[in-house]
Amino acid sequence: MMARTVERKAFGRAIIEYDTIQRWIAESRVELEQARLLTYRCAWRLDRAGHQGAWRDVSIIKVAVPAMLQRIADRAIQVFGAMGGSDDSPIHQALAWGRMLRIGDGPDEVHLRQIFRLEKAPSWTIAESPYLARRN
Repeated sequence: MMARTVERKAFGRAIIEYDTIQRWIAESRVELEQARLLTYRCAWRLDRAGHQGAWRDVSIIKVAVPAMLQRIADRAIQVFGAMGGSDDSPIHQALAWGRMLRIGDGPDEVHLRQIFRLEKAPSWTIAESPYLARRN
């Protein structure tokens, strides 16, 4: 994506000079690193606890990674312009695969429900919350 931002011009400037493009590239890097770290943690849990012990992490990956792929592919299509939807670049395929991955092993809603069900209830009530200021 970076090379295209230097090559492509809009209103007489390379699009890499626009704040929005710079933000998209930075956001994409953050999302890629988040997905990578979630995947490493999931693999670590799978090694330590097996599939049953990593069930929540597997569901998190199955929601997070395809959504990240779709967001980045969508930004890339914007950066590439009409070229992004042509067979000259694989971006349109990444966008389609991102969508397919969101339903391939169960839709996001199934995984989100699993994540919620494995969420531990807090050991305190709102009134006892350690995050609220105490009134005297």
